[in-house]
Amino acid sequence: MKRSLTLALTMVTAAAFADEKPTQQITKLQDLVAQIAPAENFSGNAQFTRLPQIPSTVAVAPASVTFTPGAMTHWHIHPEGQYLIVIEGEGRTQEWGLPIQTIQKGEVVWCPPGVKHWHGASTQSAMTHIAISPVPTDGKKVIWLEKVELPQEKVLTKKSIEPVRLTTKQLSLVSIAAHTATGDLDKLKPALEHGLAEGLSTNEIKEALVHQYAYAGFPRALNGLLTFKSLLEERAQKGIQDLAGASPQDLPDATNFYQLGTQTLAQLTQRSPEEASKPLVDNFSPTIDYALKAHLFGYLFSRNNLGYLERELVVVSTLSALGNVNSQLRSHLQITRNLGVDNAQMEKIFQELEKALGSNAARNTKNVLQGI
Repeated sequence: MKRSLTLALTMVTAAAFADEKPTQQITKLQDLVAQIAPAENFSGNAQFTRLPQIPSTVAVAPASVTFTPGAMTHWHIHPEGQYLIVIEGEGRTQEWGLPIQTIQKGEVVWCPPGVKHWHGASTQSAMTHIAISPVPTDGKKVIWLEKVELPQEKVLTKKSIEPVRLTTKQLSLVSIAAHTATGDLDKLKPALEHGLAEGLSTNEIKEALVHQYAYAGFPRALNGLLTFKSLLEERAQKGIQDLAGASPQDLPDATNFYQLGTQTLAQLTQRSPEEASKPLVDNFSPTIDYALKAHLFGYLFSRNNLGYLERELVVVSTLSALGNVNSQLRSHLQITRNLGVDNAQMEKIFQELEKALGSNAARNTKNVLQGI
């Protein structure tokens, strides 16, 4: 009797488990590990995060890949094909023998099996895509080939830079940065509201304010953040739900941010890596050299929820507001130019500076640009 009861219970338990339906599995953000993309397969700075495999009769390997502006894969082939879903920024892709195509946020690319191609970010914008690849029985879901050689990369001149058109969303950063730098919190609040109305996410604004501490100091940046926090709480009480936006993707703990910052500095200033690696002010202060390259251009610029151009708009506005820093202002106006902002678009920046800071500050920034 006891044996029969035990057998019956075992059968009931087994049947219960057999009838269980699969449930959702949530992988927390902290469990997703970002890795630096290998230099032998990528040009420029890129990082990828492997996502949980999709259970099916054929293994499917998804991954999130983030490219800094200008970064790209090498030529490669997927034996079983690959889907790319652009979730942030603007990118490029090219099939062997065909023209380069631009891909935007929300667009989906299907790379057929055996087709030689590459993909990456545009020259002015970072890009993140989800890659979904079936895994062949031999486990080789990608065959890496040679490095991509783009003609325009061999000699980069002012004529070869692709011009950008600044959006009202991007330009709204000017007044936010200017009022944060001057500490005029009464004017900062409506500037923040204007930025939200123009489509800036709360994470983008927070990132912009944090970026300012390297130029205007912690007190100004903290006061800006506190003002923004208070504004968001006030809006939440009114039932206003603001878009949080993307969070930055963290790099691995072992990342060499000094090396990464040197590479980013070389890219932004259009100098060779050898030139960019030279110590600041003849190594008069190794500490400031490390802070500039490792923390500013390495860590802060690696936070990919705010683009390089947006960060430079923040910096130019901050330096314009501070005054008496024309040497640094000149450097960042040149970087802004390097990112594709021509004189016509610069005029839009000057107009926003004049609204926020008055004609004297705007005129000074314009004069500095004319001296480049």
